[in-house]
Formats: sequence, C-alpha cells, structure tokens
Amino acid sequence: MMTKAQYVVAVWLANFNHEKELRNYLEVRYDEDGNSQSGFGHAVGLQHFDSDFLEHTSFTNGMRPEEIINGFSFSEYFKNDLSTMISHDTLYDHNTIIFLYGKQDRYGAINEHVFTLANSPWRQLPFSFIGTVKFEIENQ
Repeated sequence: MMTKAQYVVAVWLANFNHEKELRNYLEVRYDEDGNSQSGFGHAVGLQHFDSDFLEHTSFTNGMRPEEIINGFSFSEYFKNDLSTMISHDTLYDHNTIIFLYGKQDRYGAINEHVFTLANSPWRQLPFSFIGTVKFEIENQ
C-alpha cells in the first residue's frame, strides 16, 4: 500500500567565522535531567528537535542558490521553490545555510513543530529565517 509522507524543510542563512563555531551553536546538549538544549534551538524557539534531521553547509560568495541547495536530502523535491526564496543579495551577507526537516507519515511525526514555523511571528535571530517549503514523498 502506497501512502504519502508529508515533509517540511525550514531554512536559515547564517554567518559563522569557522566550522567549530557553527557546530557548537548547533550541538544539542543534555542537562542532568535529560532535557535537550542548543543555541540554535533556543534562538528559533524549539525546545526539542531531532538533530538527525538537521543539515548545514558553508558556501562562498558568488555561488548560486541552486549550487548551494543541490546535494541536500530531498533537495530534488524543494530546490525549485527554495531557489526562488533566496536571492543573490540575501546570500551576500551569509556564509552558511541550515536545513531542519519535519516529517509526518503513518508511522508518526518527527520534528512536527517545524510545520508551524511558517506561521510563527518573526523574531530577531542571529541569522535569517528564509522560510519553509512543504513537499510530499510516496511511502512504500
């Protein structure tokens, strides 16, 4: 039986001085009670997220959005929509792109709160929230 899984990818642009700074910002740490926290999660208002569904890369000025997006998980499903959301001017002030995926299917939900990020009020963050793109993939 074939069914469709609902996905969403939330995208941010950032500027980090080096890879270690980026990794420290994204790293999920656990306190003595087992609660997770990260600089990234705190900044975007996510108390918890599955970091297995987080991807990022650095890029250089002059790269086109399509070049940056290609090669990411599921990019064939969202690259056209996302490329129109990212302008060359937007990329100029940044050197890092961050993707956080959410998924809902017959087996349950992962990072389901990512689906509502598009409806969240915009806050001043240490990086730029580009937006979300929703897409579907056939499940087997």
